[in-house]
Amino acid sequence: MAISADDISTLEHVLNEKFSKERLRFKMSVHFVRDRMNHERNTPPITITELQGIFNRLTTIHISKLLKLKHNESFNVRCLTTDINIPCVMSKSVSSGGAQSSEVIAITVMRKKDFKAKDAIEFKV
Repeated sequence: MAISADDISTLEHVLNEKFSKERLRFKMSVHFVRDRMNHERNTPPITITELQGIFNRLTTIHISKLLKLKHNESFNVRCLTTDINIPCVMSKSVSSGGAQSSEVIAITVMRKKDFKAKDAIEFKV
């Protein structure tokens, strides 16, 4: 069953609520949602349950490393059980009050066993 934009919106909301104290947000790019998550080359099709599991493991295992990433630093999330790869970038900003916030932007997603990440940083989940 195809993943809907509402499914992704709900996933983002759950993650953003969970990490609001850390001022960490998650955003899936338009390319991720519109072009890649339901692409026919993802065989078998990627499910929302798989994405939930990947982001839950990413944040459970690598939260401190994620928070230490610099602005515009790119990285890949590689799921070793599903062969799903999610290239991402970290965006950091500072509010007028001086509070720093971070946003993980998932650029694209694909199921590909032999995916060659161009990023030096890779989080395996």
